[in-house]
Order: sequence, then C-alpha cells, then structure tokens
Amino acid sequence: MSGESPQLPPRDPAGDEDLLTVDEATQVMRALDALDELEAAALKLVRAELACGPVLDGLVADPLTEGTRLDLLCLADTLAVDLLDVLGRRDAVRRLVDEAPPGSARNALDEHLTRP
Repeated sequence: MSGESPQLPPRDPAGDEDLLTVDEATQVMRALDALDELEAAALKLVRAELACGPVLDGLVADPLTEGTRLDLLCLADTLAVDLLDVLGRRDAVRRLVDEAPPGSARNALDEHLTRP
C-alpha cells in the first residue's frame, strides 16, 4: 500500500450543513488573526511601558500631562497583562516585569501578577 493515496469515504451531501461556509471560515480566520495582533500589541505595550521605568513616573506625575493618554496606561497595562495571561503568556510577562527597571508600572504589574 506504500505510495498509494488513502481512500476517503464518499462525502455525504446531507452532512454539508455541518461545514463552514467560505464566508464563515474567512470570518473565523480574521478573528484569529486579530487575536494574534492583539497579543502582539499587548506584549508591545507592556514591554514599552516597563522599559520607561521612572521616566514614565515623572511624566504621569507632571500636571501638564494630566488628562492625556498617559493616564490610561495604568488601566491598559493591567488589561494587557490579563489578556496575555488568558493567552498563556503569563511567564513571558513575569520575565518582563522581573527584568524591568524600578518604577511604579513595574510595582503595579508585579502586584497584579501576584493576585489570585
């Protein structure tokens, strides 16, 4: 039997309703692609924020930056960490936090990671 193609059973036309349509399959693939992009963006956000260290602390404390998107980082970083945890990337985030320079972002994410 070597070299021969395996014979597949004939398709049952009545079972076709269990298959995805091309449009449905395309949408599933788009959703999975978007999830990959979201994962990459979450890692990029956490990595960049942690790399800022005390510089970010000074910017956030500066009254001139009050009400800017910098204020949103403390919310977005924990959302990103939670997303990465769900996607099985908790160890990668833990390494980033452990290797980060001192700063409030590092402290907050370290505390967030230790919560049950």
